Amino acid sequence: MSKRFITVTAILGVMLIPSAIWAGTGHQFVVGKAATVKNTVVVPLVVTNEANLAAIDIPLKYSEGVTLREVNFENTRVAYFDLKIFNINNAERTVIIGLLPQMSATPKPDLDAGTGPVANLVFEVSNPTVNQIKVETFEMQNPGHFLAFVYHDFDQNGVPHIRTERPVFEPVTVAFSGVAAGPEVPAEYALRQNYPNPFNPSTDISFDLPTASTVELTVFNVLGQKVETLASGQMEAGSHTLTWDATPYSSGVYFYRISANGFSETKKMLMLK
Repeated sequence: MSKRFITVTAILGVMLIPSAIWAGTGHQFVVGKAATVKNTVVVPLVVTNEANLAAIDIPLKYSEGVTLREVNFENTRVAYFDLKIFNINNAERTVIIGLLPQMSATPKPDLDAGTGPVANLVFEVSNPTVNQIKVETFEMQNPGHFLAFVYHDFDQNGVPHIRTERPVFEPVTVAFSGVAAGPEVPAEYALRQNYPNPFNPSTDISFDLPTASTVELTVFNVLGQKVETLASGQMEAGSHTLTWDATPYSSGVYFYRISANGFSETKKMLMLK
């Protein structure tokens, strides 16, 4: 398990020391309807919270026949959170997601009471006979993880404390259709967020090429100085992943930029040693 995830586990572990743990209808966790695009299936995770929510711990298992490529938080209720992390283990078919509104000095509000998606599981299906994914929760020991919502609360004397709720979640089967097996040629150029991020000492950078292209992928430091060139030359159409081994470099913020046939995009990443 990565250093970044162990750090967050410790933070969540402190918050998950409960003053009361019980399930209620105001605390619900459900899996939404899957969206299928070619050989990719996106499964939203939907949370209902009765009051302002301070943290969420989501450990899940999924069935065979699919590969979990990423967890994204686009167009979700937690898009503004400082901390949105996940740890994928496709060998064990598990993923652990940790969410906290505030990790920086800038105040961030708890998640308002309501209902809506907090994350999207992005699965790749290589076997066209697979038409469903079973999703269930699990508990982990050392470090401890269980499906939990953490609320900031007050006792009868007005003293603030942490309240942890464990929503009931029964195993669910998510059906999908129209999956086309095999690699697909991307429809457009794209640069993906590196994973893991933060990282130590290496990270994967993925990008899409709709046609064969001359590609330059470079890494820069915060001063704008070129640190390393990861790709320079002709590459075939398709989805590509390159690994940056940052062992010789110090901790800090770095940027990576791709240029390909007039397309250019830059993203930020963080190395923590």
